[in-house]
This record gives sequence, structure tokens and C-alpha cells, in this order.
Amino acid sequence: MLNSNRRLAFAIILMVLPLRGIMGETISSAHRFAPWLSPALRQIAKEESELQQKLTKLPAAPVPHLTGRLGFHSGYSNSADTVEWVQLDLRNTEALDAVVIVPAATDIGDTPTSGYGFPVRFRVELLNDKDDGTRELIADYTQEDFANPGALPIFLTTQGHHARYVRITATRLYREGDRYLFALGEVILLQGGRNLAGRLVQKEGRNDFDKSRSMGAQPLWGIGNLVDGHGILGSPEGTEPSSTLGYQSHSISMALEPAPPARWVQVDLGTEQIVNDVRLFPAHPPEFAHRPGFGYPPTLKVEISNDPEFHTSIQLTGFQGVNHPDLQDHTNPGDNMMVYTSAGESARYIRVTAQRFFDSNGKFFFALSELQALSNGNNIALNKHVTAFDSIEKDGWSKASLVDGFTSRANIVKWPEWLAGLSQRRETLQQLALLKIRSNALVSNLQSMALSALGGLVLLAIVILSFQVLRQRRRRHLEMEALRQRISQDLHDEIGSSLGSIALISQDVIASGGDASQVRHELIEIQDIARETVDAMRDIVRLVQSDRYGQANLTAQLREAADRALRTLPHTFSVEAEEAFNKLPMDQQRDVILMFKEVLHNITRHAEATEVKITLTQQNGERILTVQDNGRGFDPASSSSDGMGLVNLRRRATKIGGKITLSSAPAHGTTLTITLPAP
Repeated sequence: MLNSNRRLAFAIILMVLPLRGIMGETISSAHRFAPWLSPALRQIAKEESELQQKLTKLPAAPVPHLTGRLGFHSGYSNSADTVEWVQLDLRNTEALDAVVIVPAATDIGDTPTSGYGFPVRFRVELLNDKDDGTRELIADYTQEDFANPGALPIFLTTQGHHARYVRITATRLYREGDRYLFALGEVILLQGGRNLAGRLVQKEGRNDFDKSRSMGAQPLWGIGNLVDGHGILGSPEGTEPSSTLGYQSHSISMALEPAPPARWVQVDLGTEQIVNDVRLFPAHPPEFAHRPGFGYPPTLKVEISNDPEFHTSIQLTGFQGVNHPDLQDHTNPGDNMMVYTSAGESARYIRVTAQRFFDSNGKFFFALSELQALSNGNNIALNKHVTAFDSIEKDGWSKASLVDGFTSRANIVKWPEWLAGLSQRRETLQQLALLKIRSNALVSNLQSMALSALGGLVLLAIVILSFQVLRQRRRRHLEMEALRQRISQDLHDEIGSSLGSIALISQDVIASGGDASQVRHELIEIQDIARETVDAMRDIVRLVQSDRYGQANLTAQLREAADRALRTLPHTFSVEAEEAFNKLPMDQQRDVILMFKEVLHNITRHAEATEVKITLTQQNGERILTVQDNGRGFDPASSSSDGMGLVNLRRRATKIGGKITLSSAPAHGTTLTITLPAP
């Protein structure tokens, strides 16, 4: 009984544990299994796959890097809802294709914090006049929070709208500890392939910017930093590695040449052409990975001319910094592309002159990785003839590599498309993040449902276990009741019959008149009957002892019964299926013992055997008890065989689903087999 309940409980635990293991594993692996359970999750998985595929076709996110000019930084506020704004004045009404907002980053800590100061809510407007109230709203993110863009830009298409002013208004500020601020790294105003914001300056008392308020700390933070070309994106590079490094002048020793002449490099466009912009890409050779802006001069000028000697020239305008005597030199731009613009003049030659030189541990020189000249959106300097004051022509450096279409690291791609692709990457990553949130919510819901189902299953298992326990107890009660009835019958049949025989024999002895030989014979018979009665009583008691109920003791009792009944006969007792016999139900054990004793009784009374072999085996699940003697045998077909207890044996065997097989012949002994069915 106890073993049965333990097996049932263990089976239920084995059923529940796999579910429990899956639930415990769900946090890390639910996305692997859950789509098979939820159509919504399958749809999310499909959308995630499509977005991941889209990412492979977009420009790779550049590694954020910082220069000495981080961007614009408002003053601090105690409230997130303080309104801060910045406005750019183009001086004239211009048609715009796009406004690109580049986030800022800080240099606090070991790694840059991208998206620093980016407003939580904001809007972008185009204005033609500051005072007439006419505004074209091109982006409105004031109704809900905008996901921080990190190191990727926001590309806002303006569809060719005309405007003089571009205003960015923050209506909910970025939080830094217990204070709030508004910061941006760069604002790009695209017209064709040009950045109109690059010609805005803060110089000589003229201010092309309006702002609500700002924090100082120039040149690190300042209003002019919004259009200085210094940002965290770097240059528009593709994925094709570069085999060249760019142009580099020879090194200059200030000890030997205290006042060296300016170094220059010059591109011949072949014919006179309109030059809108000149773009300079700083060098960054692999062996100087820690030195972005390698060789970029602190002070330079960019000129165009139709005279190869540049006796007459037009100097192009670049960002000039702020009107401060200590900040006249350019801050090194790192990997950023620097833009110099013209008023639409035409020329054949472009010259870049280093007025002061890059200092690399006492070695002074001038280097660039690439020069582009834009005319109506096309690079007209590509693969043109280059001359220079002097030039290193080895180890990847050469004059020709200044116009080969590569930076020191990779190929140069179209700038507007690159910016738009990075903005799409940002949007795609945000969509993936939203899908992840939805997926996690659905998985969490499935987890709750699974936990509820698991709880219900456990409750059901407890109910089933309780029912099984009650049923087992009732079955045991019925078995005990049936056993008491059988014991009563056995006591009546065996013990009562034996005692009745003793009484009759005793009466015959008394009535015989005292014949000594007859009395002795009768007393011997009384002794045998009494001994058999004691053995029968012992077997009955041992079957019903509480500490033996259900225990593995049948083979031991059979062996003891054989030793008692065959104490005067040589015999062997061989067991090959002890566990199978010991697992028989108690009622079957009782019948097996009684049948076995009946067989042994017949051998001692009738067989005249000198040897008995007893074997317990198992075959195809059936338990087989075989008793073989070498006695006088008999003819099973004769009617006298029924008097040897075969009818009673067959009745008991049939009751427990078994059968009796008898094999015998006169003078050849007898073999009796009791076969019990498989459980």
C-alpha cells in the first residue's frame, strides 16, 4: 500500500517537473517556444525578421567620437517642462530639402554618453519672418515622449519648403540628476548635397543664431558649435576598406627651420568649373588609431583660382570659431568632414594651405585623407591631377590618393543618403525595441497563463492523489475483510477438520479396548495431524501479520513449508524469480502456499519418492512453480488421480487466473506445474 502511493506521487512529480522546468527557463528562452503558442508572437517574430533584414541594408552605426567642440548646451532648469529653443538664421529665404539633427555626447566617464541633453519632447519649425507668426511645422513630437536617438541622427524631410529661419523648440527637457537641460551636437540644413548651415557664423559682432539661453564653457559648448561640422557621426564612410591613407607633407624640424614656409596641396580640375563647396577629410592612419584628425593643421585656408600660381584667388568660407583671442586656431575635427563654401564662383584650381602645422611629438607636418569639390552636387575633384609643395610618396601616402574617393579607412559615400540611412537605422532599431516590449508583454502573459495552468495541474494532481489514497484504503479494507472471511473458512476447513479428526481417532482409541499396537498407530496419526494443524495455523498467522502484509516473503515461506514437509526427504529449492513471486498480491500468496502444501502433502503420503526438486521461474511475465519427484508416479487418466487433491488444486488455480499442469507415469515420477498469469 505505502509503496503504491509513493509510486503514484513520484509519477505525478515526474509529470509536473518538466512543466516547472520550462516555466523556470521561460525568462531566457520563452521567445524560442512561445511563437508556436501565439499567433501574435509569430507575427512579431516575422516583423522582427523583416526589420533585422532591413538593418543589413542600412549604413552601419558609426562609433561615436568626440572633439573639443561638443555642441550647444542650454542653461540648467529645475523643471522638465521649461521651454528652451534655438534658432538658425540663413540670412536669406532658401529652399530646404531636409533638416538633420545630430545628438550631442559628453566626454564624462570612460565612454561617451550619446544622446546627452536630447529633449524628451520637441518640435521643429520653418519660419520666413521672425515676427509675422507664419510657421511651417515639419516635426511635432510634443504630445508623447521621443525615444532618445543615442548616436544616430534625426532626418526630417522638408519637401523643398522655403524658409529663412529654422527653430528647434524643446518642450520637455533631458534629465541629468535633479536638473534639466537641452543640448544638441549639430544641425545640418540640406539643399541638394550642400549643408547651408555650414555658412552660418558667429563672428565680428554678427550673430546668425537666436537662443533662449545657453551655457558657456567655450569652445566645448557654444551656440556656434551647432554648425561647426564637429559631431559624433564622423565622415560618411562605406564598408569598402581603403588601400591608401591620403596626402602627407614631409616633416618639418622647427629647430632647423624656425620659420618654415607654408605647405600646400593643390588640385587641378582640368577646366574652369563652378565650385560650391570644398570638403576636407582628416587623415586617420591605422598605426595612429588613437589620433583622429592626424595631420590636420590648426590654421589653414582654402582658395580657388584660375591661376595655377594663385597670384589671385578667392578664399572660401569655413567655420571660424568664436571671436576670442585664445581660440583663434581650429579645434582638431577628429574624423569629421570639414566644409568650406563659396558664393558660386568658378575656378580651375583648388589649393589648401597649412598656415600652422600639426604637432606629433615634435614632428610638424600637414596631412589630409581626401579632398572633394562639389559642383551642383557632384564631386568634380575625383581622380584629378594633384600637385603639392612637397609630398611623401610611400606607405599608402601620395598626392594622388588625396582624390581617390577614400578616406584613410574606407570609401566615401554620398552624404545626404548616408544621413538618411542612419536615421532609418535609428527608426528601425526603435521599432525593434517596441516589438521587444510587445513580445515581452505577450510572453509575460503566457507565463501567467502557464503558471495558472501549472497551479491547476498541481491541484488536480493533489485531488487525484487524494482520491487514489482513499481508493487504496478502501481496497485494503475490502481485501482485509475478504481475508478475514478466508481465514475463517481456512480455520473451519483445515483446523476444524484436523481437530475433528483428532477427536474421532481419540474416540476410536478409547473404544478399542486398549490394544497397544492399535493405540500406538492411532497416537502416531494424532501426532501427525496435530503437527500439520500447527503448521497450517503458523502459515495462516504469518499471512495476516501486519508487519508482513505486502512484504516480499512468499519465497521464504515456500522454502520453510518445503523444509517442514520434506524434512525426511532429500530435496532442492531453486529460485530464479524471487522478486516476481514476492510481488504477488496477498490473496494469491495465500492460495499459492495452500496449493504448494497440498502438493507436498501428496508427495509425502503417496509418491514414495526419494528426491524432490522445486523451482520458481518466470517466463513471458508468467510465474511458474514446478515440483518434480522421482516417486512411483501414476496414470493421470485414471479416475483414482482425482482423489489426490487435483480437483482442489485446479479450483484454487482457476480462482487466481492460473492453471495446473500435471505430467506423470507409473514408475517415472510426477511433475506438477503451477502457472500464474502475468500481472
